[in-house]
Amino acid sequence: MQTQTITLASTRFTAALERRVLGHIRKHRILTSGEHALVGVSGGPDSTALLVILSRLRPKLDIDLTAAHFDHMLRTRREAADDARFVKAVAARLDVPLLNGAADVRASARRNHHSLEDIARRLRYAFLGEQALSTGASSVAVGHTLDDQAETILLHLIRGAGLDGLAGMRPRSAWPFGAGPDLARPLLGIRRGETARYCRELGVDPRADPTNLLPVATRNRLRHELMPVLRRFNPKIEEAVARLADAVAGESGYVDELARSYFTDVASTSPTTVSITRRDLLAGHPAFARRLIRLALEQARGSATDMEAVHLETLLDALHKPPGSYSLPAGFIATTDQRSLIIHRGPAPAMREIRETTLCVPGNTNTGCWTVLAEIISVPREVRQVSPNEAYLDVAETGPGLTIRRRRPGDRLRPLGLSGEKKLQDILVDSKLPARDRDGIPIVCVGDQIAWVVGHCIDERFALTPTSSQGLHLVATRNHIAAAADT
Repeated sequence: MQTQTITLASTRFTAALERRVLGHIRKHRILTSGEHALVGVSGGPDSTALLVILSRLRPKLDIDLTAAHFDHMLRTRREAADDARFVKAVAARLDVPLLNGAADVRASARRNHHSLEDIARRLRYAFLGEQALSTGASSVAVGHTLDDQAETILLHLIRGAGLDGLAGMRPRSAWPFGAGPDLARPLLGIRRGETARYCRELGVDPRADPTNLLPVATRNRLRHELMPVLRRFNPKIEEAVARLADAVAGESGYVDELARSYFTDVASTSPTTVSITRRDLLAGHPAFARRLIRLALEQARGSATDMEAVHLETLLDALHKPPGSYSLPAGFIATTDQRSLIIHRGPAPAMREIRETTLCVPGNTNTGCWTVLAEIISVPREVRQVSPNEAYLDVAETGPGLTIRRRRPGDRLRPLGLSGEKKLQDILVDSKLPARDRDGIPIVCVGDQIAWVVGHCIDERFALTPTSSQGLHLVATRNHIAAAADT
């Protein structure tokens, strides 16, 4: 590689482009004052322009920068060394610290039986995430442009995306692989050709972006075959698609905000398992249920980025079908029973035997796959039962000696709201609960009498009445992870 003379002398065009990027950053709050950002730099025009622009905007944005260069080992050693030298020279000229990393993408793809594109992306982001953590950076800035945005949205459209797919890439978004720094995209408002011109007018001769060597057949066909056709209909098709993304992102963000505020009240969660009752999912509009399901997937997996619209529609349809299991990406399973939709890793957890146990009042009682929380409350004027796994009993009728056990032959009770006595077996059959699950239902008893069948009904003899002074509030939670661990 010949030594470059990097002048970095401003022109009217470069100054105008920097002002546009500054306005875009401020409008979308992509970077905040006092923030430390890690800039991913391949050496190509987009990422090189990004590094230069951000370095020149540092005083106005009040940010700190570190550059990071990752070698995918897809080029020859000489080419890779030239790439690294180029990025080092630009970073040094800008007085920006530089970190380097490398991984053999081809070998990893063969070893893990994944596509070259997928492995390259995962290894690159793993490196950037690690470097962000080590330097204290709260965001990783990448050089995605308006052209990348349009291509991404059209690809999502071709594959049958939902709202999130049509919203495209956000100016600032969560890390794509679970916990990590935010992803910042300061160049989403400018064209690919503009980054090349920016570098050229500053006297910078970028390298060929090594990610262009990846065999991304669909994206390349879209870029070279479909986009030229669409430009015949609208020469500014990229800008039009970006406007669509902005509009959809606004609508999607509003629905997402509502769903997140509701999610914590209706979902039962553990690190990799989430369940939501069918009743809560079916109570509102299907679009809202779809959003809750997506949040459940995100909560269980740490990310929902590889979940497509077809997965959400499948799970939404499953709520109207008999109990079953559905495979999801990354080894996750969705299971439906008569009451809930459950997202978990691997096979559905088996039921553990429920041994007869004294109910701790107040406190938590563990038995089988369940935890039952008990507390004494003053009876409010209006008792609101928010789920089938919650009950209110009259303390004066239950007394202190309650137990939890599994069902027994001949069990009977007087379900609240029905006249007379009924067999527990008939109640479970009428609810269409699969036979294999019936022994896994906790039953709260007062002596030999059933007070509450979790998820189904309470006995009228122990229910609150207008004259009740104290209530026993019970909440049962199924611990799916614990169940799976013991099988």
